[in-house]
Amino acid sequence: MKWLPKISLLLAMTTALSGAFAAVAHAAATRYEVESAPAVCGGAIAANHSGYSGSGFCDTPNAVGSAVQFTVNASAAGTVTLGIRYANGTTANRPADISVNGVLVQPGLAFDSTGAWTAWTTRTLPVQLNAGTNTVRLAATTAGGLVNTDYLDLMTGGGDGSPTDQNIRFVGRWDTRNSAAYVPGWAGAYLKTGFTGTTVKLKQRNTIDLYYSIDGRPDIYLQNVQGTVNLTPAPLPAGNHTLRVSYRVVAGSYHGDAVFQGLVLDPGASTLPAEPARGMVEFVGDSITVGTTTSKNALTAYGWLVGEQLGLDHTQVAQGGACLVSSADGCVGLDRRFVKVSAVDGAADHDFSRYQADVVVINLGTNDVGHSVSTTQFQSAYIGLLQTIRSKYPRAAILALKTFRGRYVPQTQAAVQTVNNAGDGNVFFVDTDGWVPADGLSDSVHPNDLGHRAIAAKLAPIVAAHLTTGGF
Repeated sequence: MKWLPKISLLLAMTTALSGAFAAVAHAAATRYEVESAPAVCGGAIAANHSGYSGSGFCDTPNAVGSAVQFTVNASAAGTVTLGIRYANGTTANRPADISVNGVLVQPGLAFDSTGAWTAWTTRTLPVQLNAGTNTVRLAATTAGGLVNTDYLDLMTGGGDGSPTDQNIRFVGRWDTRNSAAYVPGWAGAYLKTGFTGTTVKLKQRNTIDLYYSIDGRPDIYLQNVQGTVNLTPAPLPAGNHTLRVSYRVVAGSYHGDAVFQGLVLDPGASTLPAEPARGMVEFVGDSITVGTTTSKNALTAYGWLVGEQLGLDHTQVAQGGACLVSSADGCVGLDRRFVKVSAVDGAADHDFSRYQADVVVINLGTNDVGHSVSTTQFQSAYIGLLQTIRSKYPRAAILALKTFRGRYVPQTQAAVQTVNNAGDGNVFFVDTDGWVPADGLSDSVHPNDLGHRAIAAKLAPIVAAHLTTGGF
């Protein structure tokens, strides 16, 4: 069942900082206990594991579709942060679909192991609520059922702007192991948040080039900035504002020290919840997918353009010069690096519970020829990559593009056919003949701004057609 008609609905829904604030506004939370009406527990209210709040917690059957539903009230329409307190004593993730007012807003949200049934933690998620009464439903997507659910907090206040601030949403692949400094990986990663007050500053460790947009205005480009970077040299009108920050890439690597250490706001101001996550489209490729030779690199590449056009979250898992196959002469191979948080040697594994891609677009094979990759190697590696992506994104539609230079086309088609024959019917070969106009190249390989816009015009409706109800 397609959810293409929902796109219009989606478009309408819209480090440490020691001593940075004279007064920090903290989120105000309204708590809804699962054992108290009008909450509905699709199982039993239990009390056999300590550490819960109130008089018990919800223990659902171990089955797909086991559910818990909360009824919450919002004083005004807008974005809030849900805090779901749970315990998971198993070693496995127990994901759940999150629906608000009957609309699926987050498929397969991860609820990872907490180590014991007496160990409780909180999973947060920004969502859009209507003014008045709203329903929030958690439904298990695996046979393990839901985690034990204690309560839901509805948080409407502000945060402190630190990297761990739940009001800041980090889109794409970010290394978050250091709570004082988050580092974006690959290309096209960005952060979004709301904030109050009249000014906002960005804390960077060392020199970096970056783009930022306030209140949806065109991106502003800053070069060689470091330390506390003022993003509002002319103060804004008092009120609520939005911010997006992305870092400039060169051949897939960040130009400078892309390390986010937090935001500095006016005294007494705070962050506000970022707009809720939308569907996610992930683009896997090389310098063409990065946007090399375009005016704004990742921001003027076809992947970014498609995501923005469709109102989706988007990211580019791409590296200049990358191959599909990890070659003996050192070509970065996405067959192995796809699962990593960045392309650098020794990078940590990416945490795939941070988001689930709804559509994955692969554009690989342009560079493998120059690294003596045989057709047999290429086809085998492509099958392996498709299988890896499927294991990480069980519901995603996977689109394998014909490279614009027409390399390894039979092998790409054969790889798609192989996984189709093995039972995965949600993988597709996409013929890209004629997508790049004659004046759409900046050299013999790389599309220019015009070329990327032409590619995006062809690709966007294909991506939209493969968005499913399970993908948002």
